[in-house]
Amino acid sequence: MTPARRALLGGLVAAAALPFVPRAARAHHSTVIPALREGGHVVYFRHAATQWSGIDRIEWPRERQRLLSAEGERQARVIGEAWEELGITAGEVWASPFARCADHARISFGRATEDMRLIGLLSDDEGRRERVAFLRTLVTTRPEPGTNRVIVAHRSNIAEVAGVALEEGEAVVLTPDAAGGFTVRGTFMPDEWTG
Repeated sequence: MTPARRALLGGLVAAAALPFVPRAARAHHSTVIPALREGGHVVYFRHAATQWSGIDRIEWPRERQRLLSAEGERQARVIGEAWEELGITAGEVWASPFARCADHARISFGRATEDMRLIGLLSDDEGRRERVAFLRTLVTTRPEPGTNRVIVAHRSNIAEVAGVALEEGEAVVLTPDAAGGFTVRGTFMPDEWTG
């Protein structure tokens, strides 16, 4: 089997292994944006659009990883510009160390704290449980007052923790509660941040 066919087959198998996850409701711009301006929320982005090349691995050099496409770079810029224009403050900015996630975070917000516990959940390796627990902590802990915690990572992580299916570039807004849980406020596609 050729490497290209092997990559395609691997991608199909991985996609088939993902559980069906319902879509979250679109965020209501007139209520969610003012809430984000006040802070206290977690905004989880699935990385922006990529040059699909099949499954990649974190230990691969950058040039072999699935990278943001020109459209993905545009989406990340639109998000960052919209947040600035809307007066939404990003406090902590976390990212999976895959180039597509870290690049999205840096283009949108100018920085990223990369953490291996944010790599995807497509495998059942022994670190999976720790990665789920880490993300659960990030989405259930209130951010610093007046800020919003940003996370840029993968579809599988947020699907596991919040039961939300995100497209490339899509974000879900979560509000941590006092009981150690969160409320899903809705989702935004990249161009929806501008209203």
